[in-house]
Amino acid sequence: MSGGIAAYKAVEVMRRLQKSGCEVSVAMTRHATEFIRPLTFRALTDRHVVVDDYDPENPDPIAHINFSQSIDLLLIVPATANIIAKFANGIADDFLSSTYLASTAPVLIAPAMNTTMWEQPATQRNIERLKADGARFVEPVAGELACRTVGTGKLEDVENIVRQAMELLSARSEPPASAGGQELGSMRVDSGTGAVPPAYAGGSDLAGERILISVGGTREAIDPVRYITNHSSGKMGFAVAEAARDRGAEVTVVAGSTTAAEPKGVKLVRAISAEEMHDAVMGALPNATVYIGAAAVADFRPTDPEPGKIKKDNRESFSLDLVRTKDILADVSKNRTNGLLVVGFAAETSKVVEYATRKLKQKDLDMIVANDISREGAGFDTDTNIATVITRTGEVTEIPLMSKRAAADKVLDEVVRLRNTKK
Repeated sequence: MSGGIAAYKAVEVMRRLQKSGCEVSVAMTRHATEFIRPLTFRALTDRHVVVDDYDPENPDPIAHINFSQSIDLLLIVPATANIIAKFANGIADDFLSSTYLASTAPVLIAPAMNTTMWEQPATQRNIERLKADGARFVEPVAGELACRTVGTGKLEDVENIVRQAMELLSARSEPPASAGGQELGSMRVDSGTGAVPPAYAGGSDLAGERILISVGGTREAIDPVRYITNHSSGKMGFAVAEAARDRGAEVTVVAGSTTAAEPKGVKLVRAISAEEMHDAVMGALPNATVYIGAAAVADFRPTDPEPGKIKKDNRESFSLDLVRTKDILADVSKNRTNGLLVVGFAAETSKVVEYATRKLKQKDLDMIVANDISREGAGFDTDTNIATVITRTGEVTEIPLMSKRAAADKVLDEVVRLRNTKK
């Protein structure tokens, strides 16, 4: 634990881990003890709570070494901007930061901080460095913070933190799916069983894949000033691109109109209209092994955009003739070669699974990710998502409310599973 107001939630995280069969040892920074006392954890774990290696009451004078070498997972809840910065830069000036440097166990970090601190370039640089080093993050969510502001930085729900921790532990304890494969072993669990589907647990399980992703909305010109568009921000598509990059894939993004921050470490091609996006996708397709159509492409465009700005003059009404745009997903599917996997997205407001399944069949997709955009936390331009993943063989996997970055890994878990099935 590091010192933030969300420290009180660490008690519930610990209790849920214990109920899941884990043995939990607790280490705290000195500032964490200002929010919750070590006695609370000592009473619940019946173990010494380490704050300082040099505390006279500490039974182990080199606890940061022995503690770090005996654990299967190092889980930081909550993680402040300060402790993240220490981890990223190799600073070891307290027990927790020393333990991080001395540990070889998987690391799962659950940040919680003010929105401005979370969005600071310095914090984001530190996070990217830790991800590159192999650390996993339970991304914070949007909501009302302790400082009474609203934005991203709130600690993820306890249930999701524990779920991701258990998935990492399960993946660590299970044997690989095959002797020569790179995918970490995990059992496929369908949503109908009530169990949690498998999640990415580190490594480069997408190494060798060349993933092409279309992202964002498109703009269809009415005249040089006006256009038709939609509410897509590109957040989900960019999250998938970042997740694929972190899992070892070579990623190309064809982006339309977006408001989200562009991912680093990927090839980015801008294509604003549906026609431009179609051309860019089809041009890049021969090199791709996976296509993920996360863009919200306009279904219609003005038939004949005006060359000059349309004046309202004395008009009381205005009619606009529209024509269908090219169907990118369908054309990708028709032109697939060399085992290309084709994944679509469907944003719906009713009969979500029914309409998404129809789209999957009509366009001959391998998989579709369906969103009910009318649900709270799953609409356009949110930091979270809720989705249903449907495969061509009829398997249905529910993705509960979680950050879009975490949901992106869930989607890619299914891509890995489909690839292994085809192999």
